[in-house]
Amino acid sequence: FLFPLAFAMASVATGIAVARSNLLRSHHRSRVLNSSGRTMKSLGTRSLAAVALASKRTVAGFVGGQAVGVRRWPSCPSGAEARATPPRLIRPFRYTSTSRSSSEEDDSDASSPVDVGQYATSYHAPVMPDECVSALLSCDRCEEDGGGGPSSAAATSIDSKPLVFVDGTLGGGGHSSALLERLGPGDVVFGCDVDPSALSTASRRLRRYIASGAEGGGGEGEEWDPSLPLFVPVQSNFRDLVDVLPEKRHPITGDYILEPDDDGADFVGVDGMLLDLGVSSHQIDNPDRGFAFMKDGPLDMRMWNGDWSTYDNAARLVGASSGGDEGVPPSSSYGLSAADVCNEFDEVQLGRVLKKYGDEPRARKIAGAIVRSRPLRTTGDLMEAVSSVTPEFARKGRRMGRMATLARVFQSLRIVVNEEDRALTEALEDAAPALVRPGGRLVVLSYHSMEDRATKRVMRDGSVDGPRGGARFERDVYGNIIDDARPFKPLGKRQKATQEEVEMNSRSRSASLRVARRV
Repeated sequence: FLFPLAFAMASVATGIAVARSNLLRSHHRSRVLNSSGRTMKSLGTRSLAAVALASKRTVAGFVGGQAVGVRRWPSCPSGAEARATPPRLIRPFRYTSTSRSSSEEDDSDASSPVDVGQYATSYHAPVMPDECVSALLSCDRCEEDGGGGPSSAAATSIDSKPLVFVDGTLGGGGHSSALLERLGPGDVVFGCDVDPSALSTASRRLRRYIASGAEGGGGEGEEWDPSLPLFVPVQSNFRDLVDVLPEKRHPITGDYILEPDDDGADFVGVDGMLLDLGVSSHQIDNPDRGFAFMKDGPLDMRMWNGDWSTYDNAARLVGASSGGDEGVPPSSSYGLSAADVCNEFDEVQLGRVLKKYGDEPRARKIAGAIVRSRPLRTTGDLMEAVSSVTPEFARKGRRMGRMATLARVFQSLRIVVNEEDRALTEALEDAAPALVRPGGRLVVLSYHSMEDRATKRVMRDGSVDGPRGGARFERDVYGNIIDDARPFKPLGKRQKATQEEVEMNSRSRSASLRVARRV
């Protein structure tokens, strides 16, 4: 008797709950239909989904509490409201001269916009130039005069000694150009790049800051004006700067630029170091370099295997500033190319490369396709091999489509060929702490999660592996740091490019900027 009674009571309770749910849903639907096009703050956090489901419309977003970007589905009647803006995500952003922190909302006060394309050239468009330069000039030895805005202030040192900065990834010279415009007479900027094409291009662009008539140079072009800062081009990977820069001499005086310290140290460090990781626009757009799959070219991807056709035009400038000898450029045929990786690595090794450096879901399948398609000599050959096992479009989203998959495969091979993971580790853990003086700044622009994660851990924990992977400081049994020897202290949160810059330079969308102070 009790069991049927309990079952009946449970059935009644379930029916009441279902009826109540249907009643609330009907009431909510009527509210949405009656309030479409008016203020929708009362709908809560799920108002976008409610409007889309109840009124069969696609809602792009809200600006000031109002639904914008509304468009009816084809099955709905047409009307003036239905012919609103196309369905796209609309955010209430402001165009400001500074980047937006990832943890902060946009301010209501809008400042004057900055022309983010003023330092861009056909070779490369620098990402977040004003933010990077402002971070470098926030070092302890630097003070800015003028106060007319971030890009109008002139930087000077507080102890009357020259400021010294390092652009570890020179590229097209955009960041160095922005920095040199804000430095004073006698200040020095080292422009370093392993790519000879980038070095020669930037040297021609910044030749007015190069002491071309210095001793040992005899270069052609403009004479250096002592009232300007000095630019010193250096061909080197940023992982080797700790050994290269202390040997550089001033092209005018002949003294070491990084002079020995009064306390007997080997040299005085630099005031700031900038690392813009990734590939320049010229390297991507040039099919002869093999970095991109949009155009067919040799499967190379070696950073140092640049186009030497412009070397003769800038060899004297580079030699005059860096103390190097003029002559024929060194052979660029050494080192492992992407074709060597595809043709010589076995299937297991290729799968590990794609999984580790590209986070590729189809790593094993693509590795097998590469092995079956050997020999691979061009980017087109690699593209055909990957396309044979990758659909053009995928139901699971764009990440599983062919274009995104090819981008991850090419990124993985580029990292392996240039040893970018090991070079970044050596640069962050060894070169940066040794070069940047106390109070200086380390500024890093990264473009994918592996680089940003390594940068964050070094700035926070002093090691790429983090506190659990053998960080360079000890802790007691309670987890407290004993004799904190971490070289850097993070300054603020990660910064992203403004919406205005993303619209002008789509490659800045994935950029992340982190800044740290040398302690």
